[in-house]
Amino acid sequence: QETILLIAQYLNRLTRQNDTLEPNQILQRFSARTIPSIDVHAYLQRILKYAPCSSECFLACLIYFERMSLCTRETMVKTHLKLSRPTTDTPLIINSFNIHRLLITGIMVAVKFMSDVFYTNSHVARVGGLPVEELNRLELEFLLFNDFDLLVTQQELDQ
Repeated sequence: QETILLIAQYLNRLTRQNDTLEPNQILQRFSARTIPSIDVHAYLQRILKYAPCSSECFLACLIYFERMSLCTRETMVKTHLKLSRPTTDTPLIINSFNIHRLLITGIMVAVKFMSDVFYTNSHVARVGGLPVEELNRLELEFLLFNDFDLLVTQQELDQ
């Protein structure tokens, strides 16, 4: 619970700060049309309650976000992501419109990679409030954007 609170506080600060920026992200698929009514802390608690996982999965999700935010155009081309327009912008800016979809997808991917036991995509989609087809597409995009590199080292977790 303490880990969830710390992550929520960090992400709330980040999204508030990034909400003031001009949207320039490439990963539009993660953006909702409107900001979800559930706050980040409540959403993380909901995930933990209905699809329990270890704290390491939540931390791994943050590391995946970090990697995605540092991704270069060359990496995107290498991973076959189709760019909607030529850009040198940051590929991902985490804001209030995309944080929930990024969280449910990132945590699901981390759990699948780090745990022997995990929930089906349809269960996770219900927990996250998304259609399973949309979660499936988000999962693939998330994996492509991370170049299928989901291994998180102890050094990365310690940071």
